[in-house]
Amino acid sequence: MNYSFFGTCANDYEQLFCCLETMLEQSVIPKQIILINSGENDIKEDIQKKISYKNVKLVYVFKKLSRVKALNIAVELSDAEYSFRFDSRARFSKKYAETALGLLEDKKIGASVVGGVPKSLAEKSSFEAIVCSEIMDRSYIFFYPKHRDLNYSGYASSIYLGCFNSKIIKEIKFNEKKSLLSEDSLIIKDFLEKGYKAYLSSKIKISYVSRSSIIRILRLFNTYGFCRANTILITKKIFISIRHLIVCISFLAFLFFLAQFSLILLLSFPLFLFSINLLGEIINAKRSLKIYLPFYATLCQFSWIMGFLWSLISIFKKKKTQSNFIS
Repeated sequence: MNYSFFGTCANDYEQLFCCLETMLEQSVIPKQIILINSGENDIKEDIQKKISYKNVKLVYVFKKLSRVKALNIAVELSDAEYSFRFDSRARFSKKYAETALGLLEDKKIGASVVGGVPKSLAEKSSFEAIVCSEIMDRSYIFFYPKHRDLNYSGYASSIYLGCFNSKIIKEIKFNEKKSLLSEDSLIIKDFLEKGYKAYLSSKIKISYVSRSSIIRILRLFNTYGFCRANTILITKKIFISIRHLIVCISFLAFLFFLAQFSLILLLSFPLFLFSINLLGEIINAKRSLKIYLPFYATLCQFSWIMGFLWSLISIFKKKKTQSNFIS
């Protein structure tokens, strides 16, 4: 039973090396570390120096590619039984791989891909960076998906990064029809449609270093919205899950209700969203109540909506963006 870590990077090398340290500190050492470097600098020698004291094979490709194509190349280069995806901003607990391998081998669970819910870490000690981290840790901002619940263990429709059976991920692959995708949810959807199971465990500990500025977080949510619309266009399925259906119907019903009285009342929609977020903060804040977070949450949600709408409008553009490395 062995595994490889595979992933991509653009120019976020500082984050990459921090992630690399957590991969090398695993209680079960990986057979390979596979990196597709689509950035500007060739860092092969730097990586080799860092892994020289470990019995780990480095598979390195320095080529400008979209992330989805790079991921598929990395998957093909894996010769381990299992392939665990990494991201430059991911930080793995020491027993991440050991726990994931145990779950993948568990016949009762019968999963072909497993993972954990990431805990958000602040990139810096500034107030803004901490706020950004807190935003990413509030599941109510995303309308309570299972893959945002740190305490959830069970089958799921989306997994952050993912620990895959290599044979199956090579068969299914990441969807390359469009380069700008929400590949986490889309690859899991493809697994489920093939009859395979995806499992989230609260025992698989993983963290994610959040971006440190509000502007970058808003851009991230904008990209999330853009990705979601693209996923819908590609899969030809309007709703990925029951949760999406409930949220959409609720919002459309509320907007329709307001429109019956006056179109001007539609301007109160932001206040409606803020109220939902405030309630979520009151209910879910286990420690001190952060009254400012619902305000930022509403901004993020509107940024998501704008990204979603822009993707739909972009259908009519002759040339679309073909990169999904998020700055």
